[in-house]
Amino acid sequence: MKSIVSLLATVWLFSVAGMTDAQEPVIGVEPLVQEAIERNPKIIAAREKHSALKEKIPLAGALEDPMLGFGVVNLPNDFDFNEEDMTAKEISISQKVPFPGKRALSEEVAAKEAEAGAAEIDEIANQVAREVKTAFYDLSHVYRAVGVTQRNKILLEELAKITRTRYSLGQGTQEDIIRIQVEISKMLDDLIMLEQKKRALEARLNYLLNRPQNSQVGRPAEFDFSRVTFSIEDLQQQAIVENPMLKALKQDIAARSKNIELAKRDYLPDFSLKFSYGQREDRLDMVTGMIEMNLPIFIRSKQERKVAEACADDRSAQARYEGAQNEIFYMIADMGSMVQRLERKIELYRTGIIPQSRLQIETALSAYMVNKADFMTLLDSRMRLYRYELDYHDALTEYEKSLAALEAAVGTKFFREVVK
Repeated sequence: MKSIVSLLATVWLFSVAGMTDAQEPVIGVEPLVQEAIERNPKIIAAREKHSALKEKIPLAGALEDPMLGFGVVNLPNDFDFNEEDMTAKEISISQKVPFPGKRALSEEVAAKEAEAGAAEIDEIANQVAREVKTAFYDLSHVYRAVGVTQRNKILLEELAKITRTRYSLGQGTQEDIIRIQVEISKMLDDLIMLEQKKRALEARLNYLLNRPQNSQVGRPAEFDFSRVTFSIEDLQQQAIVENPMLKALKQDIAARSKNIELAKRDYLPDFSLKFSYGQREDRLDMVTGMIEMNLPIFIRSKQERKVAEACADDRSAQARYEGAQNEIFYMIADMGSMVQRLERKIELYRTGIIPQSRLQIETALSAYMVNKADFMTLLDSRMRLYRYELDYHDALTEYEKSLAALEAAVGTKFFREVVK
């Protein structure tokens, strides 16, 4: 009887308190996301790429460097500077000037590409945030699973002591002892697997946060169920405006459109301005000015081909945008349906399965106290509740991961209503 009372005390102790490690720091998901956005190498690379694209804007509209020349004109082959009147030592400067409007269009193309680079930063940050949240919630579930498994293991070890005592008194069977030992061994194997998964998830978070691989991550903070109200159709329309990938592709389309205009400007000539000064021996110096232009006469093989190329690039950008939009619409529909299904499952566990299982334990305990139920019935009820609690947290974990994926697809955070 003393062992049974001890077991009941253990059941009660672990039903009201989790097994926590006071030495481990508690971490929240949002601080980890912010750290990743600041330190993740992919995001840093995207920021530097955007900086490089911004530097190309003034470069695209800049004039080519002027050309400075030195030379001699009309010099006889005997190298006598005084023999011919037109012999002169000459210095010249020339400058190429595109047809008016070309430089401005080139700057606009570069500006659109830079804006696409800015949207790409947001898209990469979105994906990194999703990966951090996914790893965080998976790690939280591992901690919860470890706690549940350890509690069940302790209960089974207590039960094993009672079963061996009953067997020694001729009141039990050896089969019960073997069955309990098998279950304990399975739990030990589960704990080993959970520890390996925990290490892998911690390494994943350190990678995403750009921390040294041996850095301590900490224990994920507990989180409550929070409901999000939405319609899939509204989220799809919102994604057209908010999704960073679609924003980047829109800017890419705008850049390709400007490229078409720029290609058509090649039907018009560019200019080259040249000024030279010639110094002659014992004669008046001479000044020469000249304007040159290219003649775009090979239209079929050059200008038309360049316009056709720009038009093909534009159509390709349009197709990429349509493909990305269709994919995002599918992801929103898929993740949105998943979130709604998991929400109903969580509500079922919160309001039905778990409360009913707790009531079942109370009923089994009352029956056991008046010898109307055996101890195995009581223990099975307690362990069934642990499994339901683990299933509930698994559903809650998948719910949060699906919401993170949905937020990344839409490109914005959702308002959440915490359910008590």
